[in-house]
Amino acid sequence: MKRTLPALSAEAGSVASKKPRCIDEDSGIDDADLLAAVPCETEAAIQLVTSRFPSAAVLGGSVPPLALKHQLYAIVNDRTLVDRQLVELSQRGTVQLFQLTTGSSDEYAVAFQSDFKRYVVQRCAATAEDTTIAALLDKLLAGCRGHVTVSRKLIKDELDISESDLTALVSMGILTMCNVNAWYLAIPNASIFVKALTKGRQLVLRAVRLQRHHEILQSDLEKRHIAGVRLGMIYHIYDIKGGDYVTSVQTTSGDLLRLTEEVIKKKRR
Repeated sequence: MKRTLPALSAEAGSVASKKPRCIDEDSGIDDADLLAAVPCETEAAIQLVTSRFPSAAVLGGSVPPLALKHQLYAIVNDRTLVDRQLVELSQRGTVQLFQLTTGSSDEYAVAFQSDFKRYVVQRCAATAEDTTIAALLDKLLAGCRGHVTVSRKLIKDELDISESDLTALVSMGILTMCNVNAWYLAIPNASIFVKALTKGRQLVLRAVRLQRHHEILQSDLEKRHIAGVRLGMIYHIYDIKGGDYVTSVQTTSGDLLRLTEEVIKKKRR
């Protein structure tokens, strides 16, 4: 049973002209608390994409479930909102962004911090690495919220990570060199994912390119089984749509995916 309470303003005891709060008398839970627990559009999109992530057996190695930042643009039709909510999620420690080495300077992977931590801890156990890595990772992630790099000054002065601990983080592949004064926060074994991503993207784009007028219905592309596409067709459809490799045109038969002029011209060079 729920009872409705008037919302209080900043002045204690006064009633504000806002929507009333609902309190469940049995559980004592405020509806506002329930709403706060509901994922935002971007977090829900990350959940959707990572739910499509293949197993280690299919991928050819162990990597935590990842989404690409630009894939979220294919799901949430407001890029500014996605960017803003990603910053908020990152600053809260819900997700972590990683810059990928795919040849593009603005390609980022997104992982839930809980998935990333679990993956690193399991990897440490499998390789008999020092068990302090888990504690170091917690400290590092707390200091990196909202960022993809971490400076030497932050590591030494604010996070108080010793030189030996820094060496351990680098040897595990959790940190990779950015420049003499900074490191990228990285995903151990990320090369497996990057290789599958770039190869699969090329194969999917080739399949579209071979169609008349370089276009295909999304529903038809989803049914294709292309050898070498390890991340799955739907995962790559989010990739090529959000990454602006194709434009999506609504038709009576469903969404029509058409290669962009930039992609077509690039192939001709």
